[in-house]
Amino acid sequence: MKFYLQRDTSREQARYQIADEAGRLRYTVTGKRNPSGERIHIKTQNGETVCKIRSLGFSALSVYSISSGGESMRLNIAVGTGRAAIRFRGISFFVRGDVLMGSYSILDADTAVICTVGKDFARGCTQLELYQEEREIFCLATAICIDSLNVGQLPVLQMS
Repeated sequence: MKFYLQRDTSREQARYQIADEAGRLRYTVTGKRNPSGERIHIKTQNGETVCKIRSLGFSALSVYSISSGGESMRLNIAVGTGRAAIRFRGISFFVRGDVLMGSYSILDADTAVICTVGKDFARGCTQLELYQEEREIFCLATAICIDSLNVGQLPVLQMS
C-alpha cells in the first residue's frame, strides 16, 4: 500500500496530511511545541489519536518517543556533516539508504524491507510504500520524524 505524506501549513497546529494511493485522506498530523520539545499526534479522520510522538531536540541529536496501540519505541537521529546516524530502541527497525536526501528503506530485524520512502517530485510530497501493514503507524511516524529534520527542504511550520 502507498501513502503520501504532504506538509500542511493551513492551520496553526497542522504538520502533515497523509493520503493513501486512492487519494483518500487517511491521517492528519498535528503538533505543538513547548519548552521541553514537541508533541506530535497522528489522528484518523474522525479525530482519534492513533500515535503520539514526543520529541526532544538537542543541538546534534533528535530523540523521539513514539507510542501506538500499546507499543512504543525510541528513535534517535544524530545529524553530522553529510550523514545521519539512526538508532531504534523497542522495535527492531533499521534504516538503509540516504535519509538526508529522503530516499531510504525501513527494515526489520531479519533485514526484510518493511517500507520504502522516497520523494515524489511530481506531487511535491514524500511517498511511502508499505509492505507490512501491521507496522503502518510506526513507519509513518518514522518518516514524519525524519522529514522533520528539515534537511534540504523548506522548514516545517514552527509551532507555538
